[in-house]
Amino acid sequence: MNNNIVEVAIPEWFENDELVALTTIVDEQDATVGVLLAGDNLDKHRPYLPVVRVYSITLQNGKYEFTKEMSAFSFNSKEEAINFTTKFSSYTTINLFVDLLKKQINIAI
Repeated sequence: MNNNIVEVAIPEWFENDELVALTTIVDEQDATVGVLLAGDNLDKHRPYLPVVRVYSITLQNGKYEFTKEMSAFSFNSKEEAINFTTKFSSYTTINLFVDLLKKQINIAI
């Protein structure tokens, strides 16, 4: 997958929920699909930890449209959340799960 600047149709509910688009990644092999990573509560104005939400997007009529929410990850800080989104496109599946497991162990201790 590759970080690209692409046009994404942002739904009204996205803005109403005060989500922030952090990055969009389009598949290098199939440019009709990708993911959008969105920040939720990054500045901790709500009573829960910052969250990065992962949405699948598909190209429809020249714009990427939201397909569904794939996953959500919570973090202790905005910095951790941003760092995760920066590394997201370079993660292997195993590294993603290992990093998430380490984060869960640190939170539990």
